[in-house]
Amino acid sequence: MIPNYPNRRRINCETGVFDNMLAYYGYDISEELLFGIGSGLYFMYSPFLSISGTVYPLMRLQPVEIVKRAAERLCINVHVRSFGDNRGKATEVLDKLLERSIPIGVDLNVKGLPYFNALGFVSDFNGHIVSVIGKDGRDYVIADTDSRLPTDDYVRVDKGLIQELRFSPGIATPHGKIFWVDPATELISSPELLRKAIADGLKETCNKFLRVPLPYYGVRGLHYFANDIRKWWKEKKQRQISFIIMWYYRLIERTGTGGSGYRYIYRDFLKEAALLFESVELEKSAEMMGKAAESWRQFSVEGRRFIRDPQESILQTIADVVDQIGDYECNAFRKIQNGFIVNQK
Repeated sequence: MIPNYPNRRRINCETGVFDNMLAYYGYDISEELLFGIGSGLYFMYSPFLSISGTVYPLMRLQPVEIVKRAAERLCINVHVRSFGDNRGKATEVLDKLLERSIPIGVDLNVKGLPYFNALGFVSDFNGHIVSVIGKDGRDYVIADTDSRLPTDDYVRVDKGLIQELRFSPGIATPHGKIFWVDPATELISSPELLRKAIADGLKETCNKFLRVPLPYYGVRGLHYFANDIRKWWKEKKQRQISFIIMWYYRLIERTGTGGSGYRYIYRDFLKEAALLFESVELEKSAEMMGKAAESWRQFSVEGRRFIRDPQESILQTIADVVDQIGDYECNAFRKIQNGFIVNQK
């Protein structure tokens, strides 16, 4: 087992694992900066991506995409591998890396992890990322950064179960995906590199939220989402609406972090960037993103209220909240685009 491997609690599993992995190699950078540099904020609501007639909003990039973007912009050499359906090869590669004392980020389904089940966190979700840092007999030793876990202790999970969870079927099956990084260089300590990486991350996220021409992405996608919700009372049965909203709540707030959680991370990223650049525009954008985060929380509160007491007025309130989120995020990214990015050219 890798000794003294950090396992600090974090907000998001992917950036949390990456942050601890970089800390192990001597890099000094926050989870919030990694998230923003990796352009982790995302929203899409497309009628072409539906299950049984229900559109599920995509609130995050594919697993490990944030890591890949952030590593590229910070000149960190990251290795990413997927294995299709080849479980044997996936296990072989993982074990060989562990023999070299290399910590590995592993993409898996959270369902069935015994330490989660013991706390009552039962969910079927492909896309949870943990660090595997050793083997103990038939068990893998895991460092999981999930903030709901009571301690920073490592956990041990049976090798066979890990293999099953790494190839769990369904939406976004992991295909055994792993990543690891090379030891630190001096480049990341360069202020010029960090400033450029932050600026590049901001530009990409602004483009995703403001400039994608289709109506399903970013700010336009949020307003499209709100307008669709307004139609449900006449188009769907109350029980179906309650089921959809429950799934949204689980997807956005309970499982995937993507609603308020991601906005709070991005708000804190903007605060750090504002200090580094001494930018009033980024500071104001952080305030807007904080308001968006609170509105995502209100979305969840109103959703639970509708489930308890289905009424058209509550459904309209939910739609209004999503429109409000769209306005906050539009204002935040316009301030970044017009007040910060323009001045960086």
